[in-house]
Amino acid sequence: MAGLNRDLVLVIKGVASCLTAAFLVFFISALSGEDLPKNHSTIKDLDRILGEISAELNGGIERRIRQLGEAPKKNPYKRFYCAELAKEVHEVAYLTEKQKIMFDTYSVRDFEDKSRRLVAYSESADTERLLGELDIVKRELKNSVNLIESRKGKLIRQRTAYLILFFILWIAVYFYYGRGFIRS
Repeated sequence: MAGLNRDLVLVIKGVASCLTAAFLVFFISALSGEDLPKNHSTIKDLDRILGEISAELNGGIERRIRQLGEAPKKNPYKRFYCAELAKEVHEVAYLTEKQKIMFDTYSVRDFEDKSRRLVAYSESADTERLLGELDIVKRELKNSVNLIESRKGKLIRQRTAYLILFFILWIAVYFYYGRGFIRS
């Protein structure tokens, strides 16, 4: 019976110290202005967007262009081809806009200007300028990948630091409870 009592006290000390350490970590993070659950969900969102952008950069864009086929020479067909090409460029460009929305750098005017240029190029059946816009979008995607990886690395380092702080506090509080007001 005494062994069971002693084991129960150890479990209570462990659980109480864990809860206290967790409370202290959330309190410290709140004082520093960090929202740990939000940061964790942001890391997941960044991973998802990074996967979408990487898929497009690693052959997705070329696959989209190949599916359109070769550009026709005659005008009504060429115009239709350019409209489809502009639609594909716009869909790929939207991925960079998602990243800008997450980072609060989204500009409606910039997106409208880009969309107007694409529409103007598709109406004038200017395949070369549409392909030039596609190259610009590819560069923007590469920049977005770099920005996402940078932000994700910062958030992961923060999360790791708070986990280490949690374990240090857990051990410290456990030893405090062992010597303090919860005695065996």
